[in-house]
Formats: sequence, C-alpha cells, structure tokens
Amino acid sequence: MASESTPTPDHGQESCDRVKTWEAMWEQGYTPFHVPNVNKMLQKYISKLNPDGNLKKIFVPLCGKSVDMKWLADQGFVTVGVEGVQQALDQFFLENGLDKTETNVTGMGPAGKLIQSKDGMIKLYCGDMMLFSTAFEGTFDAIWDRGSLVALNREDVPGYVKILKDLMHKSTHILVEVLQYDLQVMADLDESQRPPPPHSMSGHQMKELFEPQCNVEEIDRYASKILGGKDINFVYYLITKT
Repeated sequence: MASESTPTPDHGQESCDRVKTWEAMWEQGYTPFHVPNVNKMLQKYISKLNPDGNLKKIFVPLCGKSVDMKWLADQGFVTVGVEGVQQALDQFFLENGLDKTETNVTGMGPAGKLIQSKDGMIKLYCGDMMLFSTAFEGTFDAIWDRGSLVALNREDVPGYVKILKDLMHKSTHILVEVLQYDLQVMADLDESQRPPPPHSMSGHQMKELFEPQCNVEEIDRYASKILGGKDINFVYYLITKT
C-alpha cells in the first residue's frame, strides 16, 4: 500500500470539519441512512458492474457500515471502502462477526487508519474521502456509490467526482444511486426532517459532472415516500468511460 504525505494543518482542519456532523449522528445513534439489508438494485445490477466477469476489486465511498460490503466480499470481490467515522467501521466488523487488523495511514486526515478483515477481502479506510486517491489502492474495476453523491456538501461534489474518475481504468463501471425530488414540497416539514441532505440530483447535473470523459446512462428508478412522506424518486445511473 502506498501512502501520501501527511496533510497540512489546514487539510487536517478541513477533514475534521467535513465529518463532524456525521460523527455526531453516529454518536447519537441517529443513522436513518443506514439500510440493514443488501441493496436490491446492487444485487439486480451486479452484472452491469461486472459485464466481462473480470471484477476483482470494488470501491464503496462513504461506506458507513453498509452490509453491501460483506455481500460483495462474499461474491469474491475485494471490497474497499472509505468512511470518516471510525465508530461506523467498528460496528461493521462487530455486527458481521469479522476479525480485523488496524494500521495507521498518513494522507487520510489526522486520524487516518486502514481497518481490514484478516483475509484481506474487506479493506476500509477511516479518513477524509476528499483525500483518497490512487496512491492507496490504485484503480478499481467497479465503484458502488449508494447515496454518497447526494450526501456530500455541494462544494465538495466536483472534487469528489474527480476522485472517482481518477480511480477508474478504461473498463471500470460505476453504479450510482441518487435521489430526485422537488425541494419546495419539503417546505412544510419540521426543520429536523427537512432535506437536504440528501440533496436532489437531476440527470442533467449527472451529465454535467461526468461527461464528456464518461457516459451517463439512467438504468432504473422507483418512487418512494421515505423523506417525510413526500414523493421522491430513487434513480440509478451506470457510468462508464467513453
């Protein structure tokens, strides 16, 4: 594993500021974004991520304690995640009954660590996603972004998308889940329930972010009332190199 140089104090402060809201949510046990079951769309479209049967390593940004990672590793894919809150990663290993090893990692923020299963099939980096790069794991055969793009601070989105593009090789496929809704219909919700986040992202915005280097294809969507009983759509895009 290659490492980056230790971040400057400014980078360290930015990293702390970026994750402190999420740390507070995990500490309070308020994690409505966590789903206890393997994502059905990931299961449905895993073949889209692995069209040639050559998928060996998959990246899961802002992974939390997603059970998707255990499922992916059980399919035989080395699964690499990044998460800013160590409590989430500790819970992942505990709840899945996995032994782990921990090593300190420079370049991922002040408390950067690599926490991995003993068989090496699951490798989770604790640190600032915005500092992740090919220096840690090279490129990936596939990327599964389940709601990460809509959770980020908007000012971080262009940098985040650049990181994803850098992590792609010519055959990499990305499956992205975003939400689409009319912000105005959320106005009558209590402020504590009112999004964003998660932010709404249109197909036009997706194309602006990823094209022309990548092709953006909507492959599925379904309606839900998960945000305060309001109408929203979960939309899934397949992103490939052009």
